[in-house]
Amino acid sequence: MKINILFLIASALLFSNCTFPKYLPYAEGVGTNEYGSYINIILPHGDVVEGELIAIDSSNIVVLIEESRSCTTLSLSEVKKFRLRYAKSRNYGWSIPVFTLSTLSHGVGAGITLPLNLIVTIVITATGQSAFQYNQKNMTYDKMRMYARFPQGIPRNVSIQSIE
Repeated sequence: MKINILFLIASALLFSNCTFPKYLPYAEGVGTNEYGSYINIILPHGDVVEGELIAIDSSNIVVLIEESRSCTTLSLSEVKKFRLRYAKSRNYGWSIPVFTLSTLSHGVGAGITLPLNLIVTIVITATGQSAFQYNQKNMTYDKMRMYARFPQGIPRNVSIQSIE
């Protein structure tokens, strides 16, 4: 019974892969990506603003909202929390069922190796999903500029309304 429950949990983790915005590069393409990073901002009242980080300066942050394809400007004082993702993470969810099934060949030792394999593969999968991201605890606004589409600010000849 325990094995069935663990197998269901492992299968759910495998098939519940997070999706990332199409403009995010894989790790190899981070330095050459023409778009800004994905940012998820939580405001004091619980509202959420998410989209591409366009620019940031000492007092404002400009985000291209995915649904409306329009930019919004927020004051940095309005930002309660943020999560910045600059690349797509690897999906190691496949390792959970593969290594779980591999314990069938361990015979009597499967009672020990099955839980160990589950723990290790679940930890690796969870860690892989949280790679390539920062939040307010480990990123300052000044350093965040490097992950914007326009790290030095929006050029004078570009209007915010024309950004897509």
